[in-house]
Amino acid sequence: TTLFENDTIKMWYGGVGSDMKARICYAFSLDGINWTKHNSPVIDLGIAGEWDSGWLDTPEIVKDNTGYKMYYYGDTIQQFAAISSAIGVATSNDGINWYKHPNNPIFTKGNVGEWDGSWVESTNVNFDTVTGEYKMWYNGVDTTTWKINIGLATSTDGVNWSKYVNNPVVQTGNWGEYDDMWLGTPTVLKMDNFYEMWYSATSTNSYNYVTASFDTVSICYATSIDGINWLKHSNNPLFHTFTAPYDSLVDRGGPWAPSVIFNPNTNSFMMWFEAHGGNSNFNISLATAPKTNTNIVEYHSMESDIIVYPNPFSETTTLEIINWKNQNYELKIYDLFGREERTHKIINQKTEILKSDLSSGIHFYQLKDNKQNISSGKLIIQ
Repeated sequence: TTLFENDTIKMWYGGVGSDMKARICYAFSLDGINWTKHNSPVIDLGIAGEWDSGWLDTPEIVKDNTGYKMYYYGDTIQQFAAISSAIGVATSNDGINWYKHPNNPIFTKGNVGEWDGSWVESTNVNFDTVTGEYKMWYNGVDTTTWKINIGLATSTDGVNWSKYVNNPVVQTGNWGEYDDMWLGTPTVLKMDNFYEMWYSATSTNSYNYVTASFDTVSICYATSIDGINWLKHSNNPLFHTFTAPYDSLVDRGGPWAPSVIFNPNTNSFMMWFEAHGGNSNFNISLATAPKTNTNIVEYHSMESDIIVYPNPFSETTTLEIINWKNQNYELKIYDLFGREERTHKIINQKTEILKSDLSSGIHFYQLKDNKQNISSGKLIIQ
């Protein structure tokens, strides 16, 4: 994970030593290309018998009103997540000297049979300085299909977490699509009141039975207005393993686990991601992209297919689908915490929505056809 602070780019990453165990390491850079490594790991393995004594990985850093918080993956047996996969948290004032929370692990996998019942990993955490709420997006793997999806959890203190009841919030695509198998390792930025997510994805079409791995890994993009209802970009994937320039000694197995910052000095996004050259030469690579309004415009264009009037409203409002197609639509309404409050079956171009049992304040709606989320927006009740 990376942070941009005072013209310095700071990176925390999992590094594997000669004992073949991973620990959390730190490096810093002024340009994102030339890096200076800290002389030793900043978080070490737990002692024998502790929950994180086998492997540490996928650190995520968030800065709140008290300093730095790091969320990290840990398990008791090296890279055997199905046994003890969990997430811990540590705190620091300087990003180098860390103190593990006494109640670790603070986030654990679901029950057998649930979508995240095999393991949880690769968190991305945002802290809202206005509301004081923490949002965590994370990888979850089930016990049946072994597919990776992305879920959401929220917290008021960064330690005690509540999983969103309708997880996962970003799901693998249909069979044969670019993201039909693994979809995870999210990195999320909130800019201009929109959430932007980049994530890695794989398809069953690219699985190599000889190497027991995926030949092609893709970087994809999605947007959301609430962090719950996500719209995948129509041009996904943005790039993939074999996107030029391709080097087999560097780019295999990636791009995996992106970490994105926005650099205001260059008005551009910078993305670091994992890849490797085979059995060795594991590395971190860089990609850049200019800031444009293309993606936000796309999201707005989807929302502009819907007109809600009046909005705000006190008793009733009307939802109108501009580009009406004679097909079945489903409208779901959620509260601020992402809890589903109501479902409407939309069979006409115009639908009246009654306040009824909805409380005053901000609510979110999501309109779907039989294939995907086609529009999301806010309902404001006076």
